[in-house]
Amino acid sequence: MKTKISLAAVTLFALMFIFSQSTHVKAEPKKAANFNLRDPWNNRFSLEQFKGKTVILNFFRIYCGGRIAPQTAKQFQELNKTCEEFCKGKNCADGEVVFIGITLATCPTTDLKEWVRAHNINWFLGNDYDDYKLDVINSYAEYLAKVGDPALIFINKNQDVVYTSNYLDSLKIIEKLKEIM
Repeated sequence: MKTKISLAAVTLFALMFIFSQSTHVKAEPKKAANFNLRDPWNNRFSLEQFKGKTVILNFFRIYCGGRIAPQTAKQFQELNKTCEEFCKGKNCADGEVVFIGITLATCPTTDLKEWVRAHNINWFLGNDYDDYKLDVINSYAEYLAKVGDPALIFINKNQDVVYTSNYLDSLKIIEKLKEIM
């Protein structure tokens, strides 16, 4: 019995280690797909309106009741640090770098307005499920399949996708932003 438990523990640890490793893909510049989304207050925004700025798309899932995966919560902390550092405390929707969160929130019990406040999100957030089409997620599926959840997609000022990753800490995010800009 001890051997089975130990073997199971080692296997579980190995799987956790493998799946916790960051996946980074330097993308050959390819035009980013434009999209139109609504924020939780019903304001529309599109990628095209940020042409001339560097954009980070953060794809993640919100589960019923507003729950998110631990890795997603950790990514938000790092994005908030990056925003404080890079945007100098301003709203990270107004500077040279624009952060856009794109979620798939299908559960009607999730109040996205409250969720944004609870997670100190001060950048654009859109729910790709708001029109039941999942068009944004489908447009970026080739990148999302390579990096998992949460996913970061870096878009340069010409609106080309130039880098993708799953979790990155704030220092790596800032390093990538400086390379891209």
